[in-house]
Amino acid sequence: MNAFDFMRYEWKLQFSSRAVFLVFLVFVSTLIYGGFAGKAERDARNAAIENHYRSVSTTMDSWLEDLRTLEQDDGSIDLPSLTGSAMDVIFASSLPQEPLSDFSIGQSDLLPFFGEISLKNPNIRLFSKYEFADPIGLALGNFDISKAVLLFLPLILIIFSFDVTSADRDSKRLGLILLQGINLRNFFWRRILFRALIVIGVTCASAFAVMIYNAAGVTSDGRFAIFVVWMTFVVFYGAFWSVLIAVIASFNRSGEFNVLTLLGFWVGLTLIVPATSSSLAESLYPTPSRLTYLAEAREVENETRLSEPDVVNEFMLDHPELLVDLESQFPDYVSSAFLVTSTVDEATGPIISSFEEALGRREELLDVFKYFSPTIAVHSLFNEVTGTSGRRHNSYIMQARAFKANYAQLVGPNVMGKKPISAEFFENVPDFGFKEEPLGMRLGRGLKPIVFLLLIGLGLTMITNRQLMKISPVSS
Repeated sequence: MNAFDFMRYEWKLQFSSRAVFLVFLVFVSTLIYGGFAGKAERDARNAAIENHYRSVSTTMDSWLEDLRTLEQDDGSIDLPSLTGSAMDVIFASSLPQEPLSDFSIGQSDLLPFFGEISLKNPNIRLFSKYEFADPIGLALGNFDISKAVLLFLPLILIIFSFDVTSADRDSKRLGLILLQGINLRNFFWRRILFRALIVIGVTCASAFAVMIYNAAGVTSDGRFAIFVVWMTFVVFYGAFWSVLIAVIASFNRSGEFNVLTLLGFWVGLTLIVPATSSSLAESLYPTPSRLTYLAEAREVENETRLSEPDVVNEFMLDHPELLVDLESQFPDYVSSAFLVTSTVDEATGPIISSFEEALGRREELLDVFKYFSPTIAVHSLFNEVTGTSGRRHNSYIMQARAFKANYAQLVGPNVMGKKPISAEFFENVPDFGFKEEPLGMRLGRGLKPIVFLLLIGLGLTMITNRQLMKISPVSS
């Protein structure tokens, strides 16, 4: 039997029925729906970021116009007393959307991806979200094409490959095939490979169509290259499950045994292990109580406001070099607010550090579970490729806080001296820019589990070949 005859035989045997067409139709529809859902989420994020920058730009253009008027004023124009105050400066910040961000929502629905940076707000309110969301929806996460692949690609592979030899053996065809001099091992792997290629090929074609359709209206720089990386992990994921199916099928048990065993693996690797890892990480390294964090921050803020004169006097004694413009019209509460914000940020710094430490430890524990579940390992790489991982979001938050601290240090003397900043000074202050970690470094953290799972797959292949030598052409 040549390769063409083999593929024609397999197609008639496995893929020519209407039921198979309906299965593929449902699978493709799920992938496309995931792609549309991801596009809607990405467009909503982009719209929110654009509105954020537009709002901040409008506010700061008006502020800068008043400052220039003040610098040219001869005393005849009545301007607000706070004109030129560094405390009124607002910086727009956002986490840039990666070219393939529509393929995986990741942590973008839970963690902030834009926010105003201002000295008026302590770090506790730097990324406050005044919105309500369905807690069950947040727990489950929004649907996207990456989740569709992770959940349903193994199921489709199981449907078409669980009976790779059992069906022929139970129908008495396997003996006839072997009597023709066909090598059972080659026949077995050719079947597995052909069926897997059909399923993975349909997945790749659907994902490519989604990638092309979703590219409309967005910058496509690097989108195709990143899609190729994403698709590489899809192929690895499908190949791993194909090998797992092959090793179960090689034990020459009934089709019912094969499908039940494989469904058990699917439930364990895609549902139970990820849920267990998250629960275990949360129980071992719980996040500090946010209510305690908010209460402590507000208590510090209230105490600092009640002792504003003492705080200001202490600061001025520690910095005698500051020159205060006694003729300035800036109200005293401006400098007091600056000190209050600085004091609150300093007091709540250890709590923020405990949040970050707990998050880091949970990430380290989840990294261990990547070695036990291809779903966790590949899902984390999907998030890294699409730029929606928790690590990237938290890096943005830390960079925004650092930017605010640097700006506070830069304009602190002006604020405490009740002096406005100049328009030239403001225009030379750099805007916030997210410093991106190279994609290679982001992927490097998740490749060790992939290599480990690849070695596991090679081991399973060897076990499969050994078991194939024991297969009997008759029912056991």
